[in-house]
Parts: sequence; structure tokens; C-alpha cells
Amino acid sequence: MVHRRPAQVFCFCIAAVVATSATSACSGTLEAPSEPVAQRQAHAHTSTESAADELDPAPPSATDDVFAGADDELPPIADDDAESSESAHAGSSESAHAGPTDPVAVPAPVAVANGDLTSKAVPTSAASVARPSYNHGVGFFVRDGKLYDSNGDEFRVRGVNKLHWDASSPGLLKSRANATRWTIDFKQSAEKNVALLLGAPGQGGTIAGQSVVIPGNWDGTCKDDPALFRQIVDTWLAQVASWQKLEKRMILNIANEWGPSDSTLWRDVYKEAIGKLRAAGYHATISVTAGGCGQDPAAIVKYGREIFESDPEQNVIFDQHIYGVYQDVAGAAPGKYDDQPELAEHFAALADTGLVVVVGEFGPGRDIGPSPTRIDPERVVELAERHGLGWLAWAWDDNNLAGGTSDDAGFGMSIKGAYESSADLTVFGRTVVEHPSWGLKALARSASIFH
Repeated sequence: MVHRRPAQVFCFCIAAVVATSATSACSGTLEAPSEPVAQRQAHAHTSTESAADELDPAPPSATDDVFAGADDELPPIADDDAESSESAHAGSSESAHAGPTDPVAVPAPVAVANGDLTSKAVPTSAASVARPSYNHGVGFFVRDGKLYDSNGDEFRVRGVNKLHWDASSPGLLKSRANATRWTIDFKQSAEKNVALLLGAPGQGGTIAGQSVVIPGNWDGTCKDDPALFRQIVDTWLAQVASWQKLEKRMILNIANEWGPSDSTLWRDVYKEAIGKLRAAGYHATISVTAGGCGQDPAAIVKYGREIFESDPEQNVIFDQHIYGVYQDVAGAAPGKYDDQPELAEHFAALADTGLVVVVGEFGPGRDIGPSPTRIDPERVVELAERHGLGWLAWAWDDNNLAGGTSDDAGFGMSIKGAYESSADLTVFGRTVVEHPSWGLKALARSASIFH
């Protein structure tokens, strides 16, 4: 996801903190693809302000040393009242994450208090699954088409995207999102970015808030230059020592929405990148986002298996974004063009690959935004659940109003970042968080590694 205008121009926003205020700098152009479907793959939202038991156990690693005793046995989360939540997040985002970064320790999570976080209980499973002998990590792993945490318990991604690294999102803790996909500013030091994702006690969307973190690089959004993609990979390679510290609780999203549609180039550069990352020492689960601005219907179905099997650790999941490219006639959301793929059929095709797939972005529907769709968010989640796919809504903090706020005309879920009651959420946010059948509170379960 990136801020951009439909068809020809996109705006890539890099948030920068200056003292206590944040500004955005946006620039760039994107030529419209010639194919009708490809023309509709650039989606956009306007933001005005940034505000185990193991089969072959791996030997002890530096990662284990970093986290030893920090949070392997975490107390259950309770709910806090409004006052304590506010005070926990008072002050600037900069100061909230200040502190030593070497070694990094996970702060103990703070209790939350309103009594409605019962779904944070330890997930139940018939039996833990052993880590495959060819997987040498200490974190998540893929086996037989499912994603497991380091305890060998199955984990289904159900969460949100976080756009603004520079703004606190206090309400995220109560949303029950079990995973948070972060837009990372790689112009900052790796140590600072790692500290952001570790978080502070009571801070949702972070490891301290019992969320699996999914850091990603947005520099290649809706671009297809392999040289640029390799620069993104080189950045990850240069920072391996820092990101390894999060391996047990992290999924690595190499690049957001990079690459052409239905292309062997997309396939080949990802195979190359995964090989380099593994050789450098990354053992974390890697997330590969579809090309065509994330919406390409062909990428994962045609080439995903080959990418997965190229990984010596076979520890790759895939990320499909859903906006205006798709239609859902059965769900009373027909498209505007005859060639638009049916969402239910596409999700069935993704499931048939036998790969782990996450719907890594979807918005409020209601035919708004530069890649508009009539498909409601609850319908996306319903179909994702039916086909065993994970999901991450876009986005908790995609603010469309001044002052870092959101309303129902945009893609933000929280009006001001907080969540004490339904009144703090947009219509989109209330659907994603509170829907009785398809919301986070109904479905999301935290990874067993946090308990």
C-alpha cells in the first residue's frame, strides 16, 4: 500500500520526524499499464498527516540469548481503563522508543483491563508440529501448507497494517490484532526500527503488545525495476545482525507491491533475493507480495510454488492485495469491467496452490479510493476464512484528515489512533474489529509464543 493517485501518478510518502512534528514528502510518477486490468491495479488512499518440540533442534543462537527469559512465559493480557491507556502512550513516538538497542530485551507486556480480551488465551491445538529438519530458524516456519510458530502451534495471521511508524497507535492493543504489518522507514537506523517493533509495555502492534510484527520496505511500491528491487534486498542484507534479533516473532516482508504482473521477472528476482537472504543468515519466514501493485491475480497462482521450493528452508508465505481489480458478483459487488476476476474463485485458486497465503491488504469497499471496489471488508474476511487464508486490513492509521485523524471517507480504521469504544473507530474499523462473525475480536488469536 502506498499513497498514490489512480492510473498515472502515485505519491510515495516518507514520514519524517522533526522534533515532535511529522511531515510527509511525496513524489513520483507511474505510467499507466496498457492492459485494462493492470490499469486498475494502482490503488491509493490519501493521507494528509503522519502522526517446539523440534525434529532436529537448531543450536542455541544469539537470537535466543537476546530474548532469554524476556517473554517466553508472558502473563495473560487484561484490559486497562481509558486513563491508564492514555498515560501509557503520552509523549512523542520518538521518546516512547528511546533506550538501549544492544542487547535488545522485550519489555514485559502491560495488563489491559476492560475484561474483553478473552481471545488472547493460548491457542488450542491437537498436537504441536515439529520444525522440519531443513529449517534452521528459531521463529515461524511453514510445513505442509500451514504456518507455525516456534512452539509448533499453527498460527493464522489476522491483523492490520500500520502506516505511520512515527505515530503511536494506542488502540491497537485492544483491537486484538495478532499481527501488524509495518511500513518501515529505512532511512532510519536499523537499531531504531528494531526498537520501534519491539515496542514498550502496553503498546499495541508491537512485540511487547503480543503482536507478530511484519516489517516491510515500501520503496519499490508499484515499480518493476529489478535494480531498485536489488537495492531493497541489499538494505536487508546490510542490516541482518539487527533484524535477526526479532526472528522468533517476525515475518519479513521483503518489498511491498514490487514487480510487473504475470511475469517471470517477478518470479526470478524473488528467487534470487531469497537465496541471498538465506545465505546472509536470515532464517525468518519471508513474505512475498504479488506484483502488479500487489493485486496481480496470476503471480502467486502461477509462480508461487516455484518461489517456495527455491527456498532451501521452504519458509515462504505469500501476500495478495485486494482492491479494485476484483469483483464479487455472488456477494452483490459486481465490477465495472467484464474482465475482472471473481474474488471467491481467486481465493479458491490461491488455496489450491497449497501455499500459505495472506490477504495482506484490503480496504473499506464502498466504492471509494482510486482503486475503488464495492466488495465489503467483511466479505473479504469471510472468503479468506472459508479458504484458509490469513488477512491484514489496510490500515489502522491511514489518516485522510488533518491532525492525523480519519473519517469514513478514507481508509483509516481508528479516528485518532485510540480505541476505547466503538465511537473511536470508523465504519471500516468497527467492521474489522467488532463484526460478530468476521471481526478481529471474534477470530484473532495471539501466537502461542507470547504465553
